[in-house]
Amino acid sequence: MSFNNKMFDLIVTTYVLNLLVSYSSTSTVTIDVDKHYLKHNQLIDYMNELHQKYPNLVQLSSIGKSVQHRDLMTIKVTNNVSQVRPLLKPMFKYVANIHGNEALGRHLMLVLAKYLCENYGSDKRVTKILDTTEVHLLPSVNPDGFESAKEGDCYGATRQSGRQNANNVDLNRDFPDQFMKPEAIGQRQPETLAAMTWIVSNPFVLSANLHGGLVVASYPYDDSRSHAISGHKSPTPDNTLFEHLAITYSQKHKTMKNGSVCLDDSFTNGITNGAEWYDVSGGMQDFNYVHSNCFEITLELSCCKYPHESELPNEWLNNKESLLTYIENTQMGVKGIIRDSLTDKPLEGAVINIAGIDHNVSTTNRGEYWRLAMPGVYIITASATGYEPMIKKDVVIKDSSGTNPVVVDFKLNPIGGIRYPSENTPESEAEVSDDNHRKLDQSSTTSVAPLEGQHRDYGFVSGHNLTETNDFLTKTDYKHHNYTELKEYLQKLNAKYPQMTRLYSIGKSIDDRDLYVLEISVKPGIHRPGVPEFKYVANMHGNEVIGRELVLLFAKYLLENYGSDDKITNLVNTTRIHLMPTMNPDGYERSLLGDCSSGYGRGNAHRVDLNRNFPDQYMTYKENRVQEKETLAVMKWIQSLPFVLSANLHGGSLVANYPYDGNVEQRNGIYSKTPDDVLFKHLALVYSLNHATMHLGKSCPKDCGIMNENFTYGITNGAKWYALYGGMQDWNYLHSNCFEITLELGCRKYPYESDIKMFWNQNKKPLVTFMEEVHKGVKGFIVDTDGKPVPNATIRVEGIAHDVQSATDGDYWRLLLPGFYQITAFKKGFGSQTQKIRVTYGLATQTNFTIVNDGIHGRVVDENGLGISNANIYIENIDHKVYTTDSDGNYRIPLFDGKYVFNIDADGYWPSTKMVTISTDRDNLFVIDMLSDTRIAGIPRSVFVIICGSAMLTVLVVSLCVYNILMQQKYKKKGFQRIGDDDEEELEEKASNDKPYIDVKKYKDVSSSSEDELYNVHQWDKNQL
Repeated sequence: MSFNNKMFDLIVTTYVLNLLVSYSSTSTVTIDVDKHYLKHNQLIDYMNELHQKYPNLVQLSSIGKSVQHRDLMTIKVTNNVSQVRPLLKPMFKYVANIHGNEALGRHLMLVLAKYLCENYGSDKRVTKILDTTEVHLLPSVNPDGFESAKEGDCYGATRQSGRQNANNVDLNRDFPDQFMKPEAIGQRQPETLAAMTWIVSNPFVLSANLHGGLVVASYPYDDSRSHAISGHKSPTPDNTLFEHLAITYSQKHKTMKNGSVCLDDSFTNGITNGAEWYDVSGGMQDFNYVHSNCFEITLELSCCKYPHESELPNEWLNNKESLLTYIENTQMGVKGIIRDSLTDKPLEGAVINIAGIDHNVSTTNRGEYWRLAMPGVYIITASATGYEPMIKKDVVIKDSSGTNPVVVDFKLNPIGGIRYPSENTPESEAEVSDDNHRKLDQSSTTSVAPLEGQHRDYGFVSGHNLTETNDFLTKTDYKHHNYTELKEYLQKLNAKYPQMTRLYSIGKSIDDRDLYVLEISVKPGIHRPGVPEFKYVANMHGNEVIGRELVLLFAKYLLENYGSDDKITNLVNTTRIHLMPTMNPDGYERSLLGDCSSGYGRGNAHRVDLNRNFPDQYMTYKENRVQEKETLAVMKWIQSLPFVLSANLHGGSLVANYPYDGNVEQRNGIYSKTPDDVLFKHLALVYSLNHATMHLGKSCPKDCGIMNENFTYGITNGAKWYALYGGMQDWNYLHSNCFEITLELGCRKYPYESDIKMFWNQNKKPLVTFMEEVHKGVKGFIVDTDGKPVPNATIRVEGIAHDVQSATDGDYWRLLLPGFYQITAFKKGFGSQTQKIRVTYGLATQTNFTIVNDGIHGRVVDENGLGISNANIYIENIDHKVYTTDSDGNYRIPLFDGKYVFNIDADGYWPSTKMVTISTDRDNLFVIDMLSDTRIAGIPRSVFVIICGSAMLTVLVVSLCVYNILMQQKYKKKGFQRIGDDDEEELEEKASNDKPYIDVKKYKDVSSSSEDELYNVHQWDKNQL
């Protein structure tokens, strides 16, 4: 990125650029800087004292003045400080005290200056730093605020606290911001203008801004377009590099790496993205990155903003190693000089671009550039107005410590002038060396360019020797194979290597030909937990045949080199490989040798284009409304195995094509990104840059293939090239865990046999290197709390809207580029677990997850709906474990999908048996009803009540009977008889004679047992007595 000249001019007209002031000591006082804070006048005295003592190492200057006219003093510390900076010696800066009451950084700058000076010449490390780097220290951007700040004030944020400048402005909110409306230069504070001028007028390479109030390393961006208050990560195109810089400081700090030094802090590895922590608009670190060549991070160094002096010696010890190590990072990456190829004059303002990273740096007035970058292999382009761009490929950066900086010089050809050999011409030689100008051996490097976006991969040096000789142990015929020959070829390989291969068919074609797949593995036929599955699919279009032959050769190559070639042996040992030479055997049989671009044999036996026949997210139309037999077989195959990575081999052009193939607009030429767009670019580049010619991106020749197709670095987004719907690569990504790209391997669809060996030599290296990518990213197992695998669990990466699922054994793989990620594993019916992980440049990071199996849950209740505590639940045919309800009757049992028989018992309730079906597609909530056990003496309550009632009734009846009998016996002698008509006359006669007495013995009624009659007799008898 070139400097913003308009901004620079405005700044210059508003402010005096680089006011250089030399100060002579006005005091002989010697101050103990190690243990005390220095006020502004003391600071100037101390800096002058340091300059006088070390004139060859120290130079002082003022970059401007504060509101209250205090000088903003800087200390330049380097060897031969008064001389012109040597070419390619980078400039580094530390800036402190932008918030006046955050005082520790101000103090550390003075102690650091003293330490560097005192140890130069005696300490090898310090000597190397000052010999190779120009160190600039700005102890205070806000001296006015510092003067009003109070020692021991840990939390102050008001004007009185000294945080703001004398105009009550927070200087770390006063810089131009990319996401905010620009403000006029004159509205900015003098301290801000001075800092901006200093930054854009000097080629600083690396910087840190020292703060206080927490302990963490924060990296750009500090804000986002949405300006979410917090929690919204806002990555730069150099996100991985910034994470590395932040973690470099954090890990060397005594306590910062813990991530939880201060109250309520929780920073993984002691670092954070600025905006993710909290949104800051107008910050200085973002201004550095957006408006200059400088990479800056922010360092929060103490929990208390203004620690007591007694803590200063210990704080120096906490930060010393970090401060030195961070300076050394200035040397990492690549640097060089860009010159005119004819005059050899340096070119000012030339631009350096690393392929795939949307952030450039520009050259100084002496043609110098420095580009920080992580270890990897890069494509670097230099360009300048009026000159032809020049590309350097395979630029290898070996480490991130800065111990061996790489020098890459460029000589640009003026447009229309005499050409200087460049990497765009055959006679080119890359001028790449380290600082000792040793040529780098690039004979075995892979060309993996870093990519734009949140996370990037930087490529790896491949030590695998993929030369043309000794590819095979046995005689190899480079020829075409029809269906019968192909079948015999595969069967012979399978018979020769039975312990390493399995030949199987995934289905039949329309004409009843088998769709063969050759599996290569140390345990064929078995998915080994933790081992990823990879596939190559060829000949989807029957007349695009070179992929078919390459897959056959590749199978032979892997098998014959197993055990003798370490890389191939390791790849086969750690990968389950599936090779499908032909998906369209019927179409192949109708194809024509030498065909360049016709449609003969392209479709299957139904003349259907199989790469338009898959279900599509954007369109259902004639070609994909009904799936063909071959398509259905492949779809079933893809979903039956946990494939991680794949490529679909085609012909007719020369390019690596990545999803999406279609777009919502249904128009050609419109880029259609997947959520993993950056990763797909990387995968495409892995193949293209390792291919002998694909990376050149050249058009097919006039006599064969499509002309005027030029692909940058030999890759393209599918829809950007031309939109198609129903393609296989999109279906893989959307309906499985598999990441697939499409490889167009040559301009002629059906090349002649004489060209097959050439195709093999061009493709054998990328075929191996692309397969190695299956082992990148993150992998692991998902288990429940009992250690049982959890299949079909979801793995979600924060910020990437594409999930993958775990396999049958709970194993998973998620391809990712190097960087820091937050990953969550979850499954319906289970809990979730989230972890923050770091993906490195090597093999996949092993990260396992344990999630709680929710299984089935619910309550055990009585007939009134009240929970039953301490109910016991037994599961038939599972184990002998007993699950017990809590005090409210709740239970939770970890179980997988299926049908189960529950036996439930509880004191005071009838035992119960329930059949339950568990499915992760729903909430498995089951309420189990139990009936109260009302048995008495072992007899059901209802029966007991009936028995007791019957017994009581029986007793009552018997009692009445006995009573009646007794009463009859008692009154037997006093009984009466029923009288007839004659007796009535006698009775009336006796009554008329006023006889007081009737002989009751003569009249008795032995037939009546009426209680009333008995009672009446009894009463009558009493009255007569």
